[in-house]
Amino acid sequence: MVNAVYDHVVAILVVGALFVGAVVIVPTMSFINFQAVDQQQLRNIALNVFNTMLLDTGKPLYWGSMDPFYANDPRVQRFGLASVADSTFYVLDPDKVQRLVKGNPLGGMDYATVKQLLGLQGYGFSLRIIPPFNVTNVDGTPIPSKSPISIVGDRLSYAVKVAYLDGTPIPNALVWATMIYTQGTNFAVTTRSSVATDALGICRDTVTLAFAPQHAVVILRVTVADVATLVVTFGTTPPDDVAKINFVGDTIILTMPDATPRGARWVDNIIPIGNEEDLEFLYNGTRGNDDKLNYGAWNVWSKNFNGLRSRNPLIFIFNFWTVIKGEGRQEVLVAGPYQNLLGYTVFEYGGSVKSSSAAVRIQRSVTISGMTYIAELWLWKESP
Repeated sequence: MVNAVYDHVVAILVVGALFVGAVVIVPTMSFINFQAVDQQQLRNIALNVFNTMLLDTGKPLYWGSMDPFYANDPRVQRFGLASVADSTFYVLDPDKVQRLVKGNPLGGMDYATVKQLLGLQGYGFSLRIIPPFNVTNVDGTPIPSKSPISIVGDRLSYAVKVAYLDGTPIPNALVWATMIYTQGTNFAVTTRSSVATDALGICRDTVTLAFAPQHAVVILRVTVADVATLVVTFGTTPPDDVAKINFVGDTIILTMPDATPRGARWVDNIIPIGNEEDLEFLYNGTRGNDDKLNYGAWNVWSKNFNGLRSRNPLIFIFNFWTVIKGEGRQEVLVAGPYQNLLGYTVFEYGGSVKSSSAAVRIQRSVTISGMTYIAELWLWKESP
């Protein structure tokens, strides 16, 4: 009899323990499962959105080349960045990409419009396009905040560090330098054969120029295992009030900030920098009326060069004959379009990730104007 009572008590305790365990554990397991389902759903949405961005050409097919262009342009019926001219996957149209650059003088597409075209009501996203590796100053600081170039007389020196995106140094990366510089009415270009980075990923070199420059632009082409990136930096403080360089389709368009002095300025030379090492002059001005920039117009100067876009130019170096305040008239160098100059982040577009744990991230290698980049998408669900 005692054994029977004892067995009943033990059975009641076991059943009670199982019940309590179920009450505590099952909701926890369900919450975890719901979290996993939500995260997988978010990843599926992100994959669909990313494929639409990178593989769809959008509608109309050449919507990035429309001029004028408006932030919520009603002519854009479908969003996509893919190139029409190339059937290869993940090749992006540079005109479409530039419409996402903040402050584009020729007009860009706003975030709300892109979300609407992608059907992302209730979701937020951030799109970044970055080079496949980093090029910085030797101390690791980004080049936009400090130039790696120093000039003493006619001697120009540069020193950069090349590293993977996780910060690991890259030895034996090859660095080519092209130096474009002016002094008064003098204008010259000097190219340098490649110099390899050392075990710490650092490259240093010194070049003797044809004369001591007042203005200098240095283009560094850095190659790692046949993948290249371009970095444009300045040996002297670049003027920011001469003109802004824009490129749409086959047409180069100059816009001008309202600044003084307002003396006339002319386009003397244009040098395109592309994904090939060859350097050539695209245009040599005559200082006539066709090459003169005048205030009062939105597009102060534009010129079409048939087939230029197909040559994949990334950057243009302009040599202007202009007046610098306090220094008089001289030849001055300007580089652009601006978003291609840094060689670190091409751009970041969209919203801000408030919590990385509540968002998903996807990356793909993409090609823009013959150069390889990494496209990165963050997607998250917005609070109601």
